[in-house]
Amino acid sequence: MVEITDITQGVVLVGLVALFTGLVILLKGLYLIRAGEVGVLVKRLGGRKMPPGQVIARHGEIGTQAATLVPGLYWRMPVVWSMRRSRVLQVAENEIATVEAIDGRPLPKGRLLGDEVECNQFQDGEAFLDNGGFKGPQVAIIRPGTYRINPFLFSVAKQPATEVASGKVGVVTAQDGQPLPPKFIVAPQPEGAPSASHPSARSHNFFQDGQAFLDSGGFRGPQLDTLQPGRYYVNPTLFQVQVDDVAEVPPGFVAVLRSNIGEELDQADIQPVPVTDSPDFDQTIHAAVERLLVPERNRRGIWRNPVAPGKYNLNRVAFTAYMVPTSAIMVDWARSERPDAPSLSRRPAEPRADESDYPYLTEQGEKGLSFFRFGQLLVTSKDGFKLEVDVRMVIRILPENAAFVIAHRARVQFAKYYVEAQNLLISYIAVDPTLLATQTNKEIAIQQQTQYEQQATAEQRRIAVQEMTARANLQPRVVEASYQVQINENLAKAAIKQAEGVRDSTRIQADGNAAAIRMVGQAQADAYHAQADVLGSDRVALVKVMEEVRDGKIRVTPDTLVTSGADGSGAGTLLTAFLAKLLTQPNGGTPAQPAKRAEHSDDASDTTKEEQT
Repeated sequence: MVEITDITQGVVLVGLVALFTGLVILLKGLYLIRAGEVGVLVKRLGGRKMPPGQVIARHGEIGTQAATLVPGLYWRMPVVWSMRRSRVLQVAENEIATVEAIDGRPLPKGRLLGDEVECNQFQDGEAFLDNGGFKGPQVAIIRPGTYRINPFLFSVAKQPATEVASGKVGVVTAQDGQPLPPKFIVAPQPEGAPSASHPSARSHNFFQDGQAFLDSGGFRGPQLDTLQPGRYYVNPTLFQVQVDDVAEVPPGFVAVLRSNIGEELDQADIQPVPVTDSPDFDQTIHAAVERLLVPERNRRGIWRNPVAPGKYNLNRVAFTAYMVPTSAIMVDWARSERPDAPSLSRRPAEPRADESDYPYLTEQGEKGLSFFRFGQLLVTSKDGFKLEVDVRMVIRILPENAAFVIAHRARVQFAKYYVEAQNLLISYIAVDPTLLATQTNKEIAIQQQTQYEQQATAEQRRIAVQEMTARANLQPRVVEASYQVQINENLAKAAIKQAEGVRDSTRIQADGNAAAIRMVGQAQADAYHAQADVLGSDRVALVKVMEEVRDGKIRVTPDTLVTSGADGSGAGTLLTAFLAKLLTQPNGGTPAQPAKRAEHSDDASDTTKEEQT
């Protein structure tokens, strides 16, 4: 009985110990994550080890886990797991948070920041590692709000948002991206739309989307785009923003801009044309500096068109402004202690109240002031008298010529090409009154002599003009006679040519007719000789006579035969003879009309033959 009791007590004791141990383990494994906290698990055993170089565990590996726990009650095996708590990240409205990843892939060579990957604003550590996140500073930033971020995977630092006040401009310098091309001072603008070279290009929204800037082919170095007044959530690790004053061009000035955008100008483009003392009318006025000015705004050099007075958000890294006065400037050569002498100063002795707002007026103005201060001019006349002369010159630089002034600063070139002299006023000349009479008489004599010479020259020119006028009046008749002589010569030559043509035509026609008759006669003679050789000359003659009789050319019988009757009366015989004449004559006894003169020699010969026949 005692043994059973002891066994029962032992079992109860073991059960109590087990129950106590279970309660301890149960309570030890309970973890409560409150609303303002984030939990991170650490696995001590019961899993595979992390690969070399890996800092944060994932998918059940031993070590600090990348996943986080949201607020709630959790239980984990105390021996296997442990829990670490941290506060949630809260970013105020005027702040941003930059992130540095403790684990991930190594950064590529040449890169300073890791590209943005899909990880729910760094709240999903496992997604960050699975999607190929990089170690080190990140391009993406955390904007204002509350975030549950694993502090063992991401090191977060709060930074104030970029503020550009009114009257200021933000100049941006990129710390990461493509290397700046050679010969460039200001980085080219990134593409704003997808292209073949950058299919993921898009707007970077005033440098607030760093990944868009890199995907669009952004370059390191100073950027052309500036930030206007306002608040911007810009990654200070990727972009450095320098806040500068806006550029202001005061009234009476224009600003000539020297651009640092684009490639460096070739030496052939900036080589000026040499200017000689002898004028070249085919050369432009500003040829010496024309090649230094650029009309395109995307090329480095001095802009040809100046900027009018006003305020401008000028990028001082990309552009340098030179102020050129366009109002009238007076330059005096005078003795200031003389009571009626003009003032030498171009501006009041006391500086204006707002002169501090324009530092270039004090810096460049002092240099210009010393340039325009001159003493009284001492002039020696031809007679040897020394005269003191006060001179005032009024000059003005036209706005369209301001660029030429900046492109070529030599004072001699200013006088030749770029500065318009409006007035040169001699205000006072101190001359001894006793010298005026002699000098006046001398000048009058010189002027009269000049007048007489000019009158003589005018008379000579009048004679020459009258002579030329007379020649001009006779010129039409001279021209008409000259052309009439040429016409008569041409008519005579035409008549001669026509007579020679008729002569040659008649000669050629006569030679042709003679040759034809000669050839016909020769052919007949050859035929007669051939017949004589065959038949004999007597028989040929008899045959020819017979042919003539046949053709009626030789008459054998009389045309009219008159006989008397047996009764011896002649009346019937006469009547018979008259009737026979009427029958034999072609015209019935009417006398034949004389033949008309033939128009052509061939027609005349044919008519003659017919009459003979």
